[in-house]
Amino acid sequence: MKLYWVTTEDHDEDWFMVAPSATEASQYFENYEGYDPGDAEAEEILDIPETVPAETGWPSEELLLEVGAKFLFNDQTRVVEIAGRKFCEGMLAATINEITDDFFEELGEGRPNKTKKPPMI
Repeated sequence: MKLYWVTTEDHDEDWFMVAPSATEASQYFENYEGYDPGDAEAEEILDIPETVPAETGWPSEELLLEVGAKFLFNDQTRVVEIAGRKFCEGMLAATINEITDDFFEELGEGRPNKTKKPPMI
């Protein structure tokens, strides 16, 4: 199995994928995230050692750590370093969480996702 970095033109959901080939990584990503065939591009990052259990799909944080990843930022949006290269998770989930928190805050119910308030301009 291999670890791939999978991206799309909008970069909304960019993240790692475990698969035996770049084609399978892209297809799994497109199917799971609702993209059209051919929208995702998978770049091979590394071979996963046979001693590390891995199945096709999203890697766990444990798997990433086992293959040498360092989490530089692990909050709403994760930033990971592997072999001196930095990867930033797509921002769609973080954006949705911030919009949700803004809505709940307007209702006087706080910020359930604990996102930071946007600065006042």
